[in-house]
Amino acid sequence: MKKILLTALAAASISVASAQNSAVNSAILNHKNGTLDKAQESIDKAIEHKKTMDKAKTWFYRGVIYQDMIGNPIYGKLADDNTPTLVLESFDKAVELDGSNGEFAKQVPARKEQLYGQVLNQAVEFHNNQDWENAIEKYKLASKISPTDTTAVLYAAYASTANQDYPAAIGFYDNLITMGHTTEDVYKNKIQLMQATEASDEEVMKALAAGLEKQPNSVYLMQEELRYYLKNDRAEEAMDKLDKAIAADPTNASLLAVKGNLLERKKDLEGATTIYKKAIEIEPNNFDANYNLGVLEFNKGADVNNRAAKMDYATYQKKGKALEAEAKKYYQAAVPYFEKALEIQPKDEATMQNLIKLYTRLERKADAEKISAMMNN
Repeated sequence: MKKILLTALAAASISVASAQNSAVNSAILNHKNGTLDKAQESIDKAIEHKKTMDKAKTWFYRGVIYQDMIGNPIYGKLADDNTPTLVLESFDKAVELDGSNGEFAKQVPARKEQLYGQVLNQAVEFHNNQDWENAIEKYKLASKISPTDTTAVLYAAYASTANQDYPAAIGFYDNLITMGHTTEDVYKNKIQLMQATEASDEEVMKALAAGLEKQPNSVYLMQEELRYYLKNDRAEEAMDKLDKAIAADPTNASLLAVKGNLLERKKDLEGATTIYKKAIEIEPNNFDANYNLGVLEFNKGADVNNRAAKMDYATYQKKGKALEAEAKKYYQAAVPYFEKALEIQPKDEATMQNLIKLYTRLERKADAEKISAMMNN
């Protein structure tokens, strides 16, 4: 009797297990047939039963079924904001149970890549609608799905900036740097956000130094670092650092342009002019050197004009015309530099505005109107 009883119990056990395995198989079959509602119902039962809840196959198909509901024209209504997270958790659980070389684990990377695209598209839709909070959450999830991809993190930084959550944006830029995405724009945006949040000079200078390690030729980072050196009465340190960089790379026009800027700040205008001209000899299309030379010549003319404007009538009658002629020479000298700068950067508004002023003072009305038309287009 005992033997018969044990056999009966074994048969019952096999029957229950088979019933639950059939729930997984039913889910797979319904998924294959495109009836995702029935597939969902079956896989939800299988995921709860102790006989199938620890099977990689169960978790993998749970992820597949729920993923395929996302954006589905018929069954999309069965998905919600939490569905992508549920899908990710299902795939991760399948890999945990199956091992990296398991039958189902091997299929997970392709499925995750698809999920990344789905979530990123959702994030972009929120972004385009300026729904920053939801966009950021989706970008975070996309980054979790594909931890080595920088796109979602970068756009999360943009969305956080637009949402005026500057500390969060700085955090995303730090994540990018940790991931090896160390472009000039990443450091530039981070520095500007730190300045907007009134970070200490020490913190900003540390960030600038880190940026220059990765982007040693960044004019923006160099100029900002020099500005902080000057602000903190460390001009000599700045010049020493810059001279060492130039000694190591003497044909680097960007470094020379920065040195010219530093000499300007120290009121050594003659030295600045010499350095800017040297930069242009090395690199004729260096925007900063051309633009700054134009500014130097323009300012010389303006200073002379101001002297004439302050004269009394009698003095002006004797010396005013000569001063105006002198100022005109400086204005004429400034024009080629600004014209070259505009050729290099055709949409730079500051260059166009300065050219309009110069053309007007030189009575070149047609040229001034041409630049005005460019600005208005």
